Amino acid sequence: MPLLIRFSCAAAVLAAGWLSFCAVPRVALAEVVLLKSGARVEGTILNPTRSKDDLVEVEPVEGLKVTLAATQVKTVLVQSKLLKDYEAAAAKMEDTLEKHLEMAQWCLDVGLSEQRKIQLADVLRHDPDHPMARAALGYLKVGSGWMTQNEYMRKQGYVLKGGAYRLQQELDIKARAEQWELDTKAWRKNVKMWFTWLKGKGKGADQAIENIRGIREEAAAPALAEAVADSSLPLELRLECLNVLTKFPPNYYGSALISVAMNDPEVEMRDKCLEVLREQRSQQALLTFVKGLQSKDNKVVNRSAQCLQTLGNPAATVPLIDALVTKHKFIISTGSPGGMSAGFGGGGDGLGSFSMGEKPKVKTFDLNNESVLAALNALHQGVNFQYDELRWKAWYIDSHTSPDVNLRRGE
Repeated sequence: MPLLIRFSCAAAVLAAGWLSFCAVPRVALAEVVLLKSGARVEGTILNPTRSKDDLVEVEPVEGLKVTLAATQVKTVLVQSKLLKDYEAAAAKMEDTLEKHLEMAQWCLDVGLSEQRKIQLADVLRHDPDHPMARAALGYLKVGSGWMTQNEYMRKQGYVLKGGAYRLQQELDIKARAEQWELDTKAWRKNVKMWFTWLKGKGKGADQAIENIRGIREEAAAPALAEAVADSSLPLELRLECLNVLTKFPPNYYGSALISVAMNDPEVEMRDKCLEVLREQRSQQALLTFVKGLQSKDNKVVNRSAQCLQTLGNPAATVPLIDALVTKHKFIISTGSPGGMSAGFGGGGDGLGSFSMGEKPKVKTFDLNNESVLAALNALHQGVNFQYDELRWKAWYIDSHTSPDVNLRRGE
């Protein structure tokens, strides 16, 4: 009959520590008793059907019983039967390569993945180059040695992040993007707050203007660009923001200025943005306005030509020639007998408005674009073929062909 020993909490911990090094044969460690002191006792619970306030009886090793007061115990972790079977078998198993392989296979069959890794590690202790054990533990054969996937990927410059391998440069870019997002949000909040100060008078308004003029951080550019594009704000404030904004690289605000130049209701604001785009020789603006020449909306065609005239870039010559006369669809409706009304508006779909009548029809008209011709005349002073696209193109080819080139064959 096992000897009954009643331990205090400290004594139990010392016993557990000593027992792990003694030569007394261990039984399968079935449960773990966590003590409120932070210590733990592993062993078989001898009174599993005890009540909540009963003593906890633990057998750390065969023949030795540790008794703990219920007030000392924080919780008892009960192991599964499979784990109990594993630990019982492992305690009696011979330390040979073959036995560890058999145990590893059994762990695989019953789903004890962590215990399988322990057995495979013991296999490698006996045979460091065992291919199956190496592969099962995630090793790769690299040259004459072995590396885990993590080790191999780290050597290639990859880092495991969020369950996937990524280059450190990629992580750095992502981190900078996330920081940029935080910074731009903070600046939007500040700029919005300063705008509210401007609604009052006195020191608050003066401080707001001073703060806006003192902006030097590029993360503030998106907030300033949004203010420049906001036609509901006072013109003077938008111009202040534009003046600060132009101190930053154009990639932060080019799209905003192009949009304002094309569509803003304030003439002065449109002109100021165009002036900035011209001074910067903006290729983005050039391409955007050239694309506008192909719009179904005739108003957009002519406004794009006006913007191109201000930019003054001869690269727009051929697209402007192609846009001298453009086709646009309009809805025609019959108003009353003997009469007809047509809408020559500029809707985004290229169809004009129309008065109510019977059986409206869609008709296509060729329209001469005065703003396009004006842009060509401004770009090439002294040249004017009106709306004759063929003569314009013939002139352009002739003026851009070297006199040493003979375009006629056989001569």
